[in-house]
Amino acid sequence: MATNAVTVARDDFLNAARSHVVLGVVGAFVVSVALVFLAEMDLFPDPYRTLNDVALLFVLVGPVLLAPLTYLAVAGDRASGRLKYVMGLPASRPGYVAAKVVSRAGVAVAAVLASLAVGFAVALAAFENAPDPGAFALFAAASALYVVTFVCISVAISASVTGRSRAMFGAVAVYFVLVPFWLGITPPLTLGTLLSAVGDLLGTELSTSTREFVDALSPLRAYGGLIDPVFAQGAEKYERFAHLSSGADAVYERAWFHVAVLLAWSLGSVTVGYLRFRRAELA
Repeated sequence: MATNAVTVARDDFLNAARSHVVLGVVGAFVVSVALVFLAEMDLFPDPYRTLNDVALLFVLVGPVLLAPLTYLAVAGDRASGRLKYVMGLPASRPGYVAAKVVSRAGVAVAAVLASLAVGFAVALAAFENAPDPGAFALFAAASALYVVTFVCISVAISASVTGRSRAMFGAVAVYFVLVPFWLGITPPLTLGTLLSAVGDLLGTELSTSTREFVDALSPLRAYGGLIDPVFAQGAEKYERFAHLSSGADAVYERAWFHVAVLLAWSLGSVTVGYLRFRRAELA
């Protein structure tokens, strides 16, 4: 199974490269991050302050940039008829799904690392204060884990449905729920209003700790928690980081919890996607 998975992953990566999808995704990440650093090199003396805006870019735009790479990973093969050919190599269904996740996740991680390498170079050359390699390394690792989570979710959706339109709709729906809805930027339809409605149904108001725990269960909140140490050094210098001076007290504020949340979303979604794919017809 391992050999089959490696073969499918290699072929999938090469096919994506030939269609310029890989170049487009990596290029979009690199250009976006470079523009953020270039735009802020005269605004802030500290590169880590700009990393905060890069994090917002990854949260809001990262899944969108990755969508063309992921939502047709399996559904595209099914629609084109290539899936029957691949499964006849022979290749096992677990190996096929694993290969799709590995190849698409590899591109996503490469895009993050390449963009942050360019950002580090700009910060080193143009910012008043030199960038901290350790801070960039932590930020890169957390960002890679975040984009891999969305790759896993999108590939799982692609493996679960039978058509291109359904795959696209599923990817858009998941993005809306896990990003705008969870962030609360789509009033009145937000996580906060949903929790308030649940409290009304139960006849009691949900406690602040319960709300914060539920809020911490999303990939974007877990990502934010992992990169908080990068910005803690600016708690006294920048108002937007002032809340980081209090440290992490609750369980859902710990680094291991954030990693567990991202792994749960990644492994859980791939498992569900595989189980649906295992029972599905190949065409």
